[in-house]
Amino acid sequence: MNTSKKQINFNLNDFLPFIDGLDIAINFSLVIFLSSFLLESLDTRIAVVIICFVTSLSFISRIFDLKISKLLEKLKINKINLFLILFFLYFIPVIIQKEFPIFLSIGIFVIFRVFTGIIISLSYRNVLINEQKFGTNILQLKYWVLIFLGIACGSLSYNLINEIYSNDYINNGGWKILYVIVITLLLVIFVFSKFYLKKNVIIILDSNNIKNNSFVTDYINSFILFIPILCFLLFSFSNWLPKFSNPDNLYFLSYGFLYLFLTNLILFFITPLANIVGRRKSVIFFNISVLIISSICSFLYHSLSYSIDFLKFFLSLVSSFTICSFILQQQINRTTEISCISSLNLSFFTAALFVSPFVFFSVNFSINYSVIYIFLSIVYFINYIRLVLKKDG
Repeated sequence: MNTSKKQINFNLNDFLPFIDGLDIAINFSLVIFLSSFLLESLDTRIAVVIICFVTSLSFISRIFDLKISKLLEKLKINKINLFLILFFLYFIPVIIQKEFPIFLSIGIFVIFRVFTGIIISLSYRNVLINEQKFGTNILQLKYWVLIFLGIACGSLSYNLINEIYSNDYINNGGWKILYVIVITLLLVIFVFSKFYLKKNVIIILDSNNIKNNSFVTDYINSFILFIPILCFLLFSFSNWLPKFSNPDNLYFLSYGFLYLFLTNLILFFITPLANIVGRRKSVIFFNISVLIISSICSFLYHSLSYSIDFLKFFLSLVSSFTICSFILQQQINRTTEISCISSLNLSFFTAALFVSPFVFFSVNFSINYSVIYIFLSIVYFINYIRLVLKKDG
């Protein structure tokens, strides 16, 4: 009897979500050192909020990728080598010196973050490997595994550098070592693909052939995906924010690798199961489950130590449910890959709006866990109403 087995195939374009995850982990893990280096004259609490915003510009700029693409086309730039351009972009922050004026240093870092986000987004849309199109499909579990892996490797690299070198050394420019690691990785990938595999990984700038849904449609499709993205950032922040924040927030902000791993593991377990049970039924079940549990928890008094562990576990569970629901909902709607990328960009944009206020609040105030449950209840209630109205419509 012949049985067909599905194989997971990897290509050069699969390095992109890994680098995306690596970029997230490294840059957000370095916020405390970047704030000391770039904004030494400012109060640390203000500096970290500013650097968090500047770092998150790579999320905000993604929604403008097609406008930049059109601008580059007008300048007769139609092709960009993916790994080569990322290689040069990561050189930009390395040139910053402590003697530079603040506005010059911040301006250079802004350019780095803005264009990194745009290039990554354009790469998701239209990458050719030796003139053959390869899409990075965010509806495949492979994409999420690779971005998880990139975040984990970026955090590991940060921890190694932090253990090897003193804080004074990293504050005075030692943070550049992490960028050198990414530069080296990108150079190895470029050389390996160009001279060994004989393949060019090219971004084709042809925005006229890319048709999107309306902004409102894409935003509605991605409404709650910002929750797992915020948890990715919380994992990256856990390298420094717990020590720097209000003492009452210490244990909550210590969002370790275990919770990132749980999100990945649960996602892998429930996605095939949800396809067997039924996509629409599973999406509704996930929404109702989170809504009920978070509503009940919002009325409880969270004073015991296990309340913190449960909240972090619940955030991991919600993150996996959210990603799975996003994948299933896009499959139900038969959303095109390009529209999925637009929706993902809007999710990153939404997460970026929360980053700086979240850090500011964590540093200056005590976090009320009931407020988090209330927030999740509201978000999932809105999402459930959206699903009901869409079904009725």
